[in-house]
Amino acid sequence: MVRVVLVVLVGVVLAAAVWFQRNTIGDAVGEMRTLSFSVVATLVGLGILERVSRAGIVQRLLGTTSFGRSLTIHDVGTAASKGVPLGGPLGTGLRWSIARDAAVPTTTFTSMLVAYGVATTFVTWLLPFGVLLVDITQRAPTRTDLTMLAVCAVVVVGSALFWAVILRSERVTARLVAMLRTRTDRAIARWPMLMGRLAGHDIGAGLFDVRSSLRVHAGRPFGLLASTAVAQSIGAVILLVALRGLGVGDELGVIEFARVYFVVTLLSSFVPVPGGVGVVEAGLTGALVSAGVDAPSALAGVLVFRLLTYVAPIVLGAALYLWWRLDVARAGRTTETNSMVAAVARGSDQVPEATASAL
Repeated sequence: MVRVVLVVLVGVVLAAAVWFQRNTIGDAVGEMRTLSFSVVATLVGLGILERVSRAGIVQRLLGTTSFGRSLTIHDVGTAASKGVPLGGPLGTGLRWSIARDAAVPTTTFTSMLVAYGVATTFVTWLLPFGVLLVDITQRAPTRTDLTMLAVCAVVVVGSALFWAVILRSERVTARLVAMLRTRTDRAIARWPMLMGRLAGHDIGAGLFDVRSSLRVHAGRPFGLLASTAVAQSIGAVILLVALRGLGVGDELGVIEFARVYFVVTLLSSFVPVPGGVGVVEAGLTGALVSAGVDAPSALAGVLVFRLLTYVAPIVLGAALYLWWRLDVARAGRTTETNSMVAAVARGSDQVPEATASAL
């Protein structure tokens, strides 16, 4: 309930901000029309590359699905989580349904989801940490810089230790299995219809399988972390190319831009609105203006960036969801038709036998 109230409050604040800044927004939309064809083509190519890179991570983690199905799993979930308020659970449920339809084992899907989520968390903290380290080599660090570096280091090291304990400690795993089984028994007692769905499934064994898979990923984490960092960095390149295409030049250095982008991206991840809508735009625009970019150009670049990294994935995910549902319905009709044909064939075989017995 508290989160819903926060979402509503943030929505009201953002609506008020849009109203008071409507003139700036109008100027920004006018500047967006000045982008050349070559810049637009480059931006579209980068947007496609971002979707491909993220789907590739899912495909490698699942190991058995095609690229198209991996793209569907990723982007349908992304569309739900970004386009629906509090849509995270819905996105996870849709991803699981698509994976199950592709015969992906539940433990494999779970380990993919956890590994991808952990890698994303690490990279979200590591990128601003690395950029800040490079940045303070070129100027005197401020207290804010040092505080941010310390917080990033504590979170990264703390997360690494936490997962090391979870994946290596047999005692902790045993406790998790016992807790999971207890909660499962309570859920079945409350909702008896779950008994049929969970029959024959060993929750504890499934958890051990997930842990074994995560241990494999943790044993060679650099490929996953590097792929995730590339996928996240493509978004930064999209914004930088848009700004350069709008005429933003020497007033915004590459290192300064990277610091602005990755720090704002990190902070916006704590905002309880789908995809950080409104907050990301305001945060990036304000930070770019503080860095010396004029407001209309900064907002125009951010709007182009969000069009490719927020709106386009929602549209693509919705289209992929419809395609998946049609594919499921088509497969169901094919199965039904094959069953009817088989039944007719069996009936035709029985007719001569019945006739012979009558004679």
